[in-house]
Amino acid sequence: MLWPGIKKIGKELNFKQTNSEAAGIVKNCFVKLYDGHNMKIMEIYTPQMDGDDKNAIIKKIESNNIKSYEWPANGIKIIFQEILRPYPVKKIKMIMEEIVNYFNIKYPSQKPQCQHCGQQDATDMYGINNFTLYTCNDCYRQTQRNIKNDNEEQDNKKGNYLMGFTGAILFSIPGILAAILFFIFFQTLAAASAVVYIILGIIGYKKFNGKISPIGAAVVISAGLIMVGLGTTIAYSANILYLLYNELGEIQLDTMLYFLKIPEIQRELGLNLLTAYLVSCIYFIIQLNVMLKDWKSRKSITILKEIK
Repeated sequence: MLWPGIKKIGKELNFKQTNSEAAGIVKNCFVKLYDGHNMKIMEIYTPQMDGDDKNAIIKKIESNNIKSYEWPANGIKIIFQEILRPYPVKKIKMIMEEIVNYFNIKYPSQKPQCQHCGQQDATDMYGINNFTLYTCNDCYRQTQRNIKNDNEEQDNKKGNYLMGFTGAILFSIPGILAAILFFIFFQTLAAASAVVYIILGIIGYKKFNGKISPIGAAVVISAGLIMVGLGTTIAYSANILYLLYNELGEIQLDTMLYFLKIPEIQRELGLNLLTAYLVSCIYFIIQLNVMLKDWKSRKSITILKEIK
């Protein structure tokens, strides 16, 4: 998502955008803006940069009490921390103009460089999924070929759904212990332990070479649903056993089975199962979305559109 502050600057400067970045040419520099976690980030790529240029930039940004910055090739990455409130948009724009004006005055006849090879001719802006790129025609064509090869490799990557399912089940087993501990010590919070099965299941699926695909995500979720039901039932029964042992000092199998048949106990178990599935389903939906994006994200390169 392109946040309002970044979008505002982009509109004023006629920038183009992906879903998460605004980018454009300001005089003879390529500038892109985007949001991070509790921060805004500005990258400025210049026609040329030497040691004196870096020192001049450092003075400009540190005079504005900015201490966090990095040096990508032929550029400066400035991080505007946002601890308690959003960083002022006007100040970001002011700092950008100071740096851009410096390079426009020092290198008036030069253009921004291709981010791959450094040449300054036949360049344009492109979007690779949600990231912006300033590149020349030759590097654009090479990037297209690389993306095509990456997508084909992802499509043809080997994996096994059955082995992945087995791994997801096996790795989820320790989650039963977590559920038992939750029942014994936290009682009403026990259902929250359901997310443990999903986390462990994803790890197990990958460890057992489960095929990376949307079907693979469904396999992980299926294994998780099985383990949520099984684990909650076992953990709840273990909790009943623990309570009976504390009360009676010893437990026989027929006593345990008798208590599990009591309607109130069965209703409570049913309620815990329902709660565990509700909690896990919310997390499943979140994880499914993440897995589909991470595991089956096809790259593409496109011409950027202007911010509306």
